[in-house]
Amino acid sequence: MGKNISSVKVIAFDFWGVFAKLNPPLNKYLKRQNISLDKYSDQIHNLIVEHDLNKITEQQFFKKCSEIFNFEIPYPLCKYNFQKNDLNDNLIKIVKKLKERYKIALLTNNNKEYCEEFLFKTGLNKLFDVVVLSYEVGYRKPAPEIYQILIRRLKVKPQEILYVDDGASKLIPAKKIGMDTIQYKGKKTDQILRKMTEN
Repeated sequence: MGKNISSVKVIAFDFWGVFAKLNPPLNKYLKRQNISLDKYSDQIHNLIVEHDLNKITEQQFFKKCSEIFNFEIPYPLCKYNFQKNDLNDNLIKIVKKLKERYKIALLTNNNKEYCEEFLFKTGLNKLFDVVVLSYEVGYRKPAPEIYQILIRRLKVKPQEILYVDDGASKLIPAKKIGMDTIQYKGKKTDQILRKMTEN
């Protein structure tokens, strides 16, 4: 974090790797079948992008995965369902305190089904003043357009936003636009954010 904290009016967060660990059941299933994802990583990534941009449904995603691996991926056995310990409760507590001083936003690459399961059913979406979801807006980080959508919805200057993401590549466009950034690194970052509740 490079600038004076007093200029920050909004703290915007990524979701996966920050509020929740991304550990899809599909990965576990393939591991049990002794199938390495490495060989298919580019193809699977392309499907994830399509899913995050609402071009395919979750069921279509699994059907296309079955075609790639040349055997049937069991659906909904590999469907990603929310589990009790999936969320980062420590960070959620800190963010609830931050809300007393700052607007809180969410900027995430996410598909409709995962958002329903992890954001809306849990009520976590209510933690945020502004929510920008890739499947709704048709752009996906690191595309600069999705950051601009966030800024427009927040109605603040980029310099007044602190953006927190676990992925270094997702921070680069935010910096270029003028946001300050922090790469999320668990407890170390939680300490920085906790201090912001005290200033």
